[in-house]
Amino acid sequence: MNRLARKLVLSVLSVVLTVVALGTTTFAWFTLTNTSVVQPFNADIVADTGIEIALGMPGVADPTLLQWKTVITTQDIYNFIEAAYPSGFEFTHVSSTNGVLFTDLEGASVTDGFLEIPLHFRSDNETEINWTQVVVSSPTAGWMTGVTFVDSLGNTRVAGSTFNVNAADAVRVSVTGNIGGVNTTTAYENPASEPIRNTVLGANSNADFSNGTVGANGSTNYYYQVNNTLPTGVTSVTTVATVTSISSTKVLDMVTNPVMPEAVYYGVVTVRIWLEGWDAEAYNSLLGRVITASLRFGA
Repeated sequence: MNRLARKLVLSVLSVVLTVVALGTTTFAWFTLTNTSVVQPFNADIVADTGIEIALGMPGVADPTLLQWKTVITTQDIYNFIEAAYPSGFEFTHVSSTNGVLFTDLEGASVTDGFLEIPLHFRSDNETEINWTQVVVSSPTAGWMTGVTFVDSLGNTRVAGSTFNVNAADAVRVSVTGNIGGVNTTTAYENPASEPIRNTVLGANSNADFSNGTVGANGSTNYYYQVNNTLPTGVTSVTTVATVTSISSTKVLDMVTNPVMPEAVYYGVVTVRIWLEGWDAEAYNSLLGRVITASLRFGA
């Protein structure tokens, strides 16, 4: 293949997720009968300035064997999901203290329930990759609550009433890459200035979300109203530090790599997308919603 010489430098990854309720059980947050399945992925990953991109694939350790492209298609994303999650992919309510490792809400380590996408980059002349834009969105729509509870903004929502929700506010996106020899992670959540004002969770360290016995406003109080108890772990909640805007965040130092003869510089980042179980918006209003996550990278 010819050495990379074209000029470009825009990489965009768009993901469309649909949260679907399976079963008719009464639940709080999500139970094992309620899952989120990956639906059509809109992927448009384009490279320039001599940048090419490849999706990592399970069992392929040699990056030269990956399918290097300037555009990654929707079918490429489907192929990755099928290979990486052969039993099918499901979102569950997980949490993370660092955007890399995950637990359930009781603190037990988990390796599923979140989406993990390795993105490989190579170039003849660009030595770093920046995360330049992220948009996490969902159509604002009404949701009817089956119980009376206090939402994240302190509003009492009466059973049977309908109010607008934005499912995207419970989503987190992190990007991990090697910078200066150290694996570094940047995690993002939506800002407060959303169509429906988001309650930014951000970093917590052993925080108490019990609010006495009824749970903090939002998802924890909803859980209490459904179950008449609070979830295990509610008195010691630790969550990852997040940013609420992305403009030009360095996520990767590319390095010279002798196993990549087609290009001088090479590197890989890992994108992770999850529903933060301790987020105030992470309750049943998410079910049946479409969430779109769009990421842009450049040199």
